[in-house]
Amino acid sequence: MDLLLIDDDEVDRTAIIRALRQSKLAFNVIEANCAFDGLNLALERHFDGILLDYLLPDANGLEVLIKLNSMTQEQTVVLMLSRYEDEKLAQRCIELGAQDFLLKDEVNSRILSRSIRYAKQRASMALALRNSHQKLKELAEHDSLTKLMNRYGFELCLNRAIARAKRSNDFLAVILLDLDDFKAINDTLGHQTGDILLVKVASRLSSVLRDGDVIARLGGDEFVVLVTDNDYKYFPMIVANRLLKAFEEVFGLGDNDVMIGASIGVAFYNEAASNSSELMKCADIAMYRAKKMGRNQIQFYSEALDREVRYRNHIESSLRMAQKQNELKVYYQAQVDSKTHQIIGMEALIRWLHPQDGLISPDQFLPIAEEIGLMEEIGDWILLEACRQAQQWLKQLAPTGHSFTMAVNLSASQIGHIDLYEKIVKMLAETGLSPKALELEITENCLIEEPHEHAKVLDKIAQLGVRFALDDFGTGFSSLEHIKLFPISVLKIDKSFIASYDKDEKDARLLTALLNFAYGFNVISVAEGIETVEQAEFCTERHCDVLQGYLFSRPIEASEFEAKFITPLLPK
Repeated sequence: MDLLLIDDDEVDRTAIIRALRQSKLAFNVIEANCAFDGLNLALERHFDGILLDYLLPDANGLEVLIKLNSMTQEQTVVLMLSRYEDEKLAQRCIELGAQDFLLKDEVNSRILSRSIRYAKQRASMALALRNSHQKLKELAEHDSLTKLMNRYGFELCLNRAIARAKRSNDFLAVILLDLDDFKAINDTLGHQTGDILLVKVASRLSSVLRDGDVIARLGGDEFVVLVTDNDYKYFPMIVANRLLKAFEEVFGLGDNDVMIGASIGVAFYNEAASNSSELMKCADIAMYRAKKMGRNQIQFYSEALDREVRYRNHIESSLRMAQKQNELKVYYQAQVDSKTHQIIGMEALIRWLHPQDGLISPDQFLPIAEEIGLMEEIGDWILLEACRQAQQWLKQLAPTGHSFTMAVNLSASQIGHIDLYEKIVKMLAETGLSPKALELEITENCLIEEPHEHAKVLDKIAQLGVRFALDDFGTGFSSLEHIKLFPISVLKIDKSFIASYDKDEKDARLLTALLNFAYGFNVISVAEGIETVEQAEFCTERHCDVLQGYLFSRPIEASEFEAKFITPLLPK
C-alpha cells in the first residue's frame, strides 16, 4: 500500500514509519516535510493513503486537505495527525474529507494499521456509491460482512445517546469486546472461515441483547455494545456477563468446531468520561486490561486503572526520548563457577535512570518498548554496548589468561528481524569480540511464532561460535521441544525455583530434576537468583555449573563491576 506522509517533524515521521513497519501489512511510505512538497507529490502520482500533519510550516492541515480533495481525481484516504486533542477540529477535518483524526501520542502499530485499513475501506465504499445517497448512507453506517452497524454508524448513535442521557439523566455504558486469539483461526483455517466465524459471533451476540441495545462491529474482531437504561445503573454488568457467556458454546464452522473467548471492557458514561471519544477510550483501556489479566473475562474502567494508564502513557512518551538523552544504562551482573566462585561471565541488563522518576525497573518499560516498536532499537544498542564492554575487559585480562562470556538478552523483535544474523556478524566485527565470548539469551515466548524459521537463523549464528541460553527454563510450555529444535547450550533455571526449593519438598525435587536434566542433557546449567550460601550449595551439589544472584553481586554499572571483578584479576 503506497502512503504519503506529510509532516515537518523528522522525529514524528520516524516514529510513524517505525509503527507502520511493525504492521503485518506492507506499506511503501514517501515522505514530505512541507505542504508544498506534499501537494506536488500527490499531484504527480496516486497514493492509497495520505497521513497529514495538521500543523505545517507553510500551511495548516485544513488548507492542504481542501487542496488535496480538489486536485485528486480518485478518492484518496486522508488521515489527519495532530499532537493536540480538539474535538471541533477533528469534526471539521472529517467534514472536509479526512477519514480519521489521530493523536500522535497515541499512534502505535495496531491503531495506525487499523485506522488505515478502516479508512481505506470507507473511502472505497464512498467512491463506489457516491451516486446513490441513500444506499451510501446505509453502507457507510453498516458493516458489509456482519450487517451490524460499523464504527461510523456507532459513533453517530453514541453521540445521539449521550445527548439524550444529558437531558434525561439516563444511565449509559459502552461495552467493548475483542475476540481472543482470532488471528490463530485465520492462520490455521483461513480468512474465509474467519469471516464465517465473525458472522456467527455477531449473530450470537445480537441474540443476547435487548431490543434497545445497539451492537456494532468496529473492524477486525472487535465489537462494541451501547447499553442505556433509565432506572437501573448496573444493567451493563448483566449485559456484559451475557455477552461473555455467549462464548461458552462451540461455533460450528463447517467441518470444524471452534471454541473462542473474548476480552470485554466496560466504561460508564459520566463515571469514566463525559464524551464519546473519551468513553470509547476508557472502554478500550478496560478491554486491554482484560487481555492482560488472562483474557476471556470482563474488566470495568476505574480511577485506579486510569492512573495506571496515565503512568503507562508517561512511561511511553518518556521512553521515546530516553535513549537520545542517555538515560538508558547497561548494568552487569556476575556469573561465577559453582565450585570455585570465580567469575566466568556476566549478564548485561538494562536500567533506566529517569530524570524525575529515578531508577525504573525493566519490567515496567521493556513490555511497553516492545509494544510501541522501540524494543529492537533498544535491544541492538544493549547488544553493541555489551560487546564493546566485553572486548575492553577481555583485552585488559589477556595477559592473565582469564576469559569469560558476556550474556545478552535477545527480544522477540530482534529474533523476528530478517537481518539478525547480519547484525550479529557486524557487531562482532565492529567491536572485535570473539563469537565464543558472546552468549545470547532467548525465552520460549520469543520462539512461539515461526519456530522452524527462527531455528535456521539461530543455527547459523551458533555456527559462528556464539552460544545460546534458554532463559527462564522450566516456566514455559514446551522447553524440551525447544532444546531439541534450537541450538541451546545453556539452560538458565528461573529464580522462582531457587526461591522456593527450601519451602516445599516438591519444589526441592523439581529444582533437583531440572538441574539433573541439564546435567544429563550435557548442557551448561545456570541458577539465577542465588541469594544465600545454602541455595548456592544446594545447586552445586546437584551438578549446577554456574551461579548468578545477589549473593555474589547485584547488577552494577560497568565502572563498579570493573573495580569489583576485573581489576582484582590484573597483575599487581
